Amino acid sequence: MSFDFNDAGPQKSFDIIPAGVIATLSMKVKPGQAGDGDWLKRSKAGDSEALDCEFVVVDGEFAKRKFWTLFTVNGTTEGQASAADISRRRLRAMLESARGIKPDDESDAAKQARRTESWGDFDGLRFIGKIGIEPAKDKYPAKNVLVEVVVPGRKEWRPVEQVAKPDGGTASPKTVAPAAAAATTAAHAIVRPAWAR
Repeated sequence: MSFDFNDAGPQKSFDIIPAGVIATLSMKVKPGQAGDGDWLKRSKAGDSEALDCEFVVVDGEFAKRKFWTLFTVNGTTEGQASAADISRRRLRAMLESARGIKPDDESDAAKQARRTESWGDFDGLRFIGKIGIEPAKDKYPAKNVLVEVVVPGRKEWRPVEQVAKPDGGTASPKTVAPAAAAATTAAHAIVRPAWAR
């Protein structure tokens, strides 16, 4: 038996995405069994909590590429408090980018759009982001990072279509996980092709 690989296409490069690329990003929050609704990840020392996030490039040349970031949202030290402030500002910008709200809009509608029911509202959120590179350090290689969220009013911003979530996005990962895992297992079940039977 022979196989034809002419239509398989060339292999993809897994080099880091060049600095300055602006793309639509989809944010996935990886539950960490801490904080409100078990959405947060607790530090090993137990003195801070963070959103553990994966970003997937939705469009353009680097579609489907991923990178990861932790957003500290609370902690006991001055440094952690400063990191939490930076994270809150970044999360606000994500909501503004995703929901089409200018940063200086203080209308009631804008204020409501900057509110969330839970950390789960960020899971699956799509927004426009600028990707950068964190240089290699010690034994760790260089990696991609989110350097800026592009908000309305900037020429690079464009409306982003959000993907509806079955639970509205606010359910605790504990209640969502079993059903989602079952659905994922069923959707990705390996089926033996007819020729192999």
